[in-house]
Amino acid sequence: MIMDWLAALLLAVSTSGAPQDGRAQLDAFAEDLETLSGRFEQVTVDADGRVTEESSGELYYARPDRFRWSYGEPFPQEIVADGEQLWHYDISLEQVTVREQPGAAESPLLVLTRPELLDRFYRVTDSGSEVIEFEPLEDGTDIVQGRLYFRDGLPRQLELEDDFGQLTRLRLLELERNPEISRDVFEFTVPDGVDVLEGY
Repeated sequence: MIMDWLAALLLAVSTSGAPQDGRAQLDAFAEDLETLSGRFEQVTVDADGRVTEESSGELYYARPDRFRWSYGEPFPQEIVADGEQLWHYDISLEQVTVREQPGAAESPLLVLTRPELLDRFYRVTDSGSEVIEFEPLEDGTDIVQGRLYFRDGLPRQLELEDDFGQLTRLRLLELERNPEISRDVFEFTVPDGVDVLEGY
């Protein structure tokens, strides 16, 4: 599911003022990346080009494999990974789904913040100084193609296309590298009265 892919995402920035290709920017950014925070705006478009969903929220990441996506209206939800389990809390439905945290191949955030894993799981194409394109090396994933865009040395947008032709476009805003983030951000406690489902 695309949500799980997004439940795991990000990125890159150049430490040099000179132009670099996308992969070089990714490598430079990830070299000393420990934490990351920011905002996002997400739009999903179907195969006919119709917008089917729009949302926004905040993201947090801590090396090596903890993250949190907090979605606001119109579909508020929390996606939290503590390094062992992945929690997906749909606030409107009062329902939590929990499962074992996906491996690196299923987690673009982990792969894109750890370039050493990128070539192991993806076929990567550097499409100029501002774009990286990637495809899974193995079949069976929900995503058939991804694109990561840079501007002014910062990752600005991630696009993920699934096998139904649906495109999810994620704009990345106000990114901050290596901020202090409390460990509590990556912990999840099931609220009282909420249904809990095991696995997807």
